[in-house]
Amino acid sequence: MPAPIDVKPYAEAVIREISIVSGTLKEKGSRRFARTFLLAGFMVFAAYAGVYNPPQKKSARLAAEIKRAKMMSSYSNQYKDLRERLASAYINLPATAEREQWLSNSLRDSLSAGSLVPEDFRPVREEVVSGLVFQTSTISISLRFAEFFAWLLRLENTKPLMHLSGMEFVKKGGAGYNFATCDVSTVVPVKRFR
Repeated sequence: MPAPIDVKPYAEAVIREISIVSGTLKEKGSRRFARTFLLAGFMVFAAYAGVYNPPQKKSARLAAEIKRAKMMSSYSNQYKDLRERLASAYINLPATAEREQWLSNSLRDSLSAGSLVPEDFRPVREEVVSGLVFQTSTISISLRFAEFFAWLLRLENTKPLMHLSGMEFVKKGGAGYNFATCDVSTVVPVKRFR
């Protein structure tokens, strides 16, 4: 354990020095030391202006640059995240070049994979909203529930995405068949943002 420091002798020495300086000033007068005070004041100002102040300004400038760099890094990370999310959304949507026939052909492929034949296959309807084309096609089909469930799984797992946006499912009399009228939709981006 370190020994305690006795501050009393140091305080007494400082008090002695102050009393000597004040006594000398009273005895000789302050005019005699005016040049010394002026020189000392100039040196203090020069030390402040030349040694202390420039690093403070530089430190403040560097702190502002660091703050701006952190903010830009944050914005950069947000931009990259949004760009990746947008790119992944575009991957899951049909290409603009395939806009005309993609939904009809994909529906036919999903039906033929389960050997299903629709009774009614209506043409694709389109609605354009904010640079996106919402396509919907309606089909009517008679099938068993197991066939419907397998077709629904194929439909929902298709890439690019299409989904069942509306459905009417009615049990048909006898033999376990059901009559389904389904609206199948997808979204096609007309303009892709980078």
